[in-house]
Amino acid sequence: MVAPKAISQRTNVTIQGLDNPTVLSYMNNLNANDFDELIKLFVEDGALQPPFQRPIVGKKAIMQFFREECQNLNLMPERGIAEPADDGYTQVKVTGKVQTPWFGAAVGMNMAWRFLLNPEGKIFFVAIDLLASPKELLNLMR
Repeated sequence: MVAPKAISQRTNVTIQGLDNPTVLSYMNNLNANDFDELIKLFVEDGALQPPFQRPIVGKKAIMQFFREECQNLNLMPERGIAEPADDGYTQVKVTGKVQTPWFGAAVGMNMAWRFLLNPEGKIFFVAIDLLASPKELLNLMR
């Protein structure tokens, strides 16, 4: 497992049209491999749905996923929008790119993140969508 980046080595993302502290912290902590701080953003029975997978429910399971699958990612969010939802919840959608060790540092995959935040600003649900076309996916396999 990779240790979190030192505070002095971290950079903060900005998202055009969005200044939600929970979403910004999610992106920054994931970029820093700081999964201990990242998991604090979720409600106890929160859920995360990675691309092409079923939702992962509960902090313990989400933490295991972060440690096994999310090390050394480079999230580069570009724009976002937040809208009120029922019962005081907030829906947030962010689009951008992610560089992963699997495809090489020069390859940025188009992604979307869909958050549902509870009235206290904690993550109740986040879905991550890969926005690559079939042609782009085929080119990665070559």
